Amino acid sequence: MKAILLGLVLMTSFSIQAKTRMFTVVNHQFEGTKQWLPGTLIVNVGDDVEIMLVNNAPSGVHNFSIPAFDINQNVMKGKPATIKFKATKAGIHDIKCGLHKAHVGGQFVVNK
Repeated sequence: MKAILLGLVLMTSFSIQAKTRMFTVVNHQFEGTKQWLPGTLIVNVGDDVEIMLVNNAPSGVHNFSIPAFDINQNVMKGKPATIKFKATKAGIHDIKCGLHKAHVGGQFVVNK
């Protein structure tokens, strides 16, 4: 009986901690430099993540990539895209533009 109660408590505490984290991230350009803002996204392990990507840069298509989670999404100017995934790996992970390597990157931080 104690084992069953302990299991229920652990399951309940985990489900309370895991949340859906929603972000809107906008690509912009200033004096030729392009970047996604905000540049740092912070979640917890186990969170469901939903990111709406908006490309406002005048130069056309851009890419939002988090290689550690196999996220690689092209975004056309004027056509927002949404990506959804689960944050399963703790750490500080790179956010990049998969099309234009010279762009300013960001960080996807997953806390334990």
